[in-house]
Amino acid sequence: MIRDHRKRRPWYLIAGFAFIVLLALWSPVRTHELPPDTPWQVLVNGADLTASPPVLSDTLQRLNTQPIRLTGFMYPLVQQREQSRFVLSPYPPGCAFHVPGNPASLVEVFASEPIQFTYDPVAVQGTFLLSATEDGGVRYQIERAIVEDLP
Repeated sequence: MIRDHRKRRPWYLIAGFAFIVLLALWSPVRTHELPPDTPWQVLVNGADLTASPPVLSDTLQRLNTQPIRLTGFMYPLVQQREQSRFVLSPYPPGCAFHVPGNPASLVEVFASEPIQFTYDPVAVQGTFLLSATEDGGVRYQIERAIVEDLP
């Protein structure tokens, strides 16, 4: 006897949706919210780095060469425990091969001393730079960075 599985399909959809909602509520990423004083909005909303030439807000241009403290998540550029150059993002790593966000949500960090890689958020203090790229674009950098773990 052949059964008609189409009658069960709505239950599979409801169970799948409930599982996704439960997983989203449980997600460990929710414990890694960044402090409200982190100026990521200035970086992300103050520039269109994909335009030619890039469009930068006055606030962002005044931030150039100034000290900054930025909290975010490390994305290593080399496979080592200690990192002296890495990318900082406001988004936690979800996949080792995918850096989320647009170019304005990524900051290249040059640490004064190598630091231990972590999946937890870190606070970075250093000199903010708007660095010109070879193709006429701009990227964000923090030089002479001191990195501290958050409690």
